[in-house]
Amino acid sequence: MPKPKFELTHSNAFFPCAKTIVESEAVEARLQELSPDLIAELFYNVTFNGLGARNDTTEASAPTAPGGQQWFKTLETLRTLLSAKQWRIHNESNCPFISSADGQISIVVMTGDNETGRQGLKDPINQAEKGSVAQGFVNRNHQLELLNQDAFNFVKSKKNETQVWVFLYHYDKKLKEVRYELSYPIGFDKKKISEWGERLILGSIPNTPKDFTEDKGSPNAPATVQVEPKTGTF
Repeated sequence: MPKPKFELTHSNAFFPCAKTIVESEAVEARLQELSPDLIAELFYNVTFNGLGARNDTTEASAPTAPGGQQWFKTLETLRTLLSAKQWRIHNESNCPFISSADGQISIVVMTGDNETGRQGLKDPINQAEKGSVAQGFVNRNHQLELLNQDAFNFVKSKKNETQVWVFLYHYDKKLKEVRYELSYPIGFDKKKISEWGERLILGSIPNTPKDFTEDKGSPNAPATVQVEPKTGTF
């Protein structure tokens, strides 16, 4: 009697490759590990201000104005709040960064797809195509990840190199909310971030325009900040 043949098949299920932290206390603790200056409330205020700028547009505005104004204000608020804590504002080939005073961490702002800010079957990708500067910092991050294995946590804490994290947000027109996260990119493909090493899910804010009649998210920060339009390394 012939023996039955068995074949191994690949599952079609997709599992997120990134370590994803969702629980608020764990997120807060991880933010503090990255920098004592980073707290969930800061990112809430950043996102709230960006959403308010989106709502300030009118029918007379350009079709791309809502998304554009939201990104501009989100970036401006993040850099203003952190520069008040002695973080350094700088631009690399017109790509805006904000870096901690000790040079251990840098943050950029990007818009993400529908998977942003949620733990689902897929990890998010950034919406807009990014150029060589973004590819450069992702590749550097991936080099750090390659040091991973058993000694990764030790190497990452000791290595004198800037980690670039992405503040990623997505405005969901269907749900009328903005979801946001702080995530660590390690893979880059076809001008987009294709892989994340770690994701911190920060939450969501419903878009209720009446909540924006008062600018509750306005940062208390100096009127002027030092901007370094330098080129080169961090």
